Amino acid sequence: MGYIIIDMFKEILQSLSTVNYVLVLVFFLIVGYRPPWWSRKICNFLPKTVSDIPGPLSLPFFGTSWLFLSRIYTYDKFHEFAEDIYARYGPIVKEEALFSVPVIHIFEKSDIEKVLKSNTKYPIRPPTEAVAVYRKTRPDRYASVGLVNEQGIKWHELRTSLTKKLTSPKTVAGFLPQVQEIVEDWCNLISQQRTDNTITNLEDIVGPLGLEISCALVLGRRMGFLLPGAESETAQKLAETIHQLFIATRDTYYGLPFWKIFETPAYKKLAESEDTIYQLVTNLISTADQAANRSPVFQSVLDANINQKEKTAAIVDFIAAGIHTLKNSLVFLLYLVAKNPGTQEKILEDSSKAYLRACIMETFRIYPTANCLARITEEELELSGYKVKPGSVILCQTGIACKNDRYFADANQFRPERWLTEEKSLTSTNATYLVIPFGAGRRICPGKRFIEQVLPVILENTLKKFIIDVEVTRPIELQFEFLLSPKGPTSLIFEDRIGSEEDSTASE
Repeated sequence: MGYIIIDMFKEILQSLSTVNYVLVLVFFLIVGYRPPWWSRKICNFLPKTVSDIPGPLSLPFFGTSWLFLSRIYTYDKFHEFAEDIYARYGPIVKEEALFSVPVIHIFEKSDIEKVLKSNTKYPIRPPTEAVAVYRKTRPDRYASVGLVNEQGIKWHELRTSLTKKLTSPKTVAGFLPQVQEIVEDWCNLISQQRTDNTITNLEDIVGPLGLEISCALVLGRRMGFLLPGAESETAQKLAETIHQLFIATRDTYYGLPFWKIFETPAYKKLAESEDTIYQLVTNLISTADQAANRSPVFQSVLDANINQKEKTAAIVDFIAAGIHTLKNSLVFLLYLVAKNPGTQEKILEDSSKAYLRACIMETFRIYPTANCLARITEEELELSGYKVKPGSVILCQTGIACKNDRYFADANQFRPERWLTEEKSLTSTNATYLVIPFGAGRRICPGKRFIEQVLPVILENTLKKFIIDVEVTRPIELQFEFLLSPKGPTSLIFEDRIGSEEDSTASE
């Protein structure tokens, strides 16, 4: 009987043509079949490579993008997709972009640290390609694709020329007294716009604050965006356009790149947003006049030994990025402090301001605006036991690692004390290369120091005026807009604090 079966099998093989063999082989490769002799013992003797990294099913041509095309996941919930694949596949996961190009997600602190520390003098990050393409179509405005998208020596030249004053402690320290004046105006605006002590859409009132502070820093003058009715249309339009730009950037970055063939709705929105932001900000620059001479940031850009177009584009990007980053960070901070009202008195009672800074660090840990960092490896690395070649795209999922109880006890709880008590040493150690909402290394966001110094001033001065509370006790909803953002509207209660009531009444 056995010989009969063998003979039948031989006849089948002999009847197959070369094309049939190829088709059968391709089929087995697609479904991931391995013959019985390819045992686990044999595999264990071989080095594990990127092809061995677990991950969701990848289809020919489409890779794993079918998960989004089928609406199993959506791009505005990309952070939830990352959480799901981590829960299902473990500390290192491979998804595949178009044409099955691997993209590797890493969730372990040791792996993340290894990737971020391996960068050379000119670290490479995947560019936002659609923005780069758009800027190349506008040589009348842009001499390059910008600080964020440039690589190599060109990036290094822009970085050293444009960000020296923006990252200077002296520059930011000298600016803080003006921030206090701006926050006072903002508190007056809250008093006037609240209904029954409630601001129903916090994002609408935080946007003008971010714009006023960003313009004051970069242009050296107050623009009046916090005065009721004064140029508020410009502030709201700019904030909304920046919001749309980040969404369009996300959709062109993660979606199928049909925009390279024809103008997709996402690319059209991106181009329109870039155009509107450039026009609005250059109009603001034109009104700066001699006031800009008082801004070290503005003057350092003008003095930079670069093309004039580069200077204008840098100022536009500084203001736009400042608005969006400050808005998201401040909404998250106010929400967490409102949800945990016991922290408010501690902030005001602590003259050292250590507790205030701890609240901000805890906010960065729980709601980092940049919840994952992308890098392209420049050398071979071993990540979670897998050999990863140079040129591989890595997504360092720092936001998810920050919620891991192995690194931070009760990781999902807002506990500023972890940065102050006996936990401080362990917290600070684990926070290295994890609590990095502005990135890490040479490509760190140049506005990091600015945001870190401005947020405490805003929070402290706001709490001196108001007791903040949440209107409805429920978690804030998040959405991924290339950065992690609150999905508004966020509603908070601002009740006059005893001792500041007279001031609030006067402002009304």
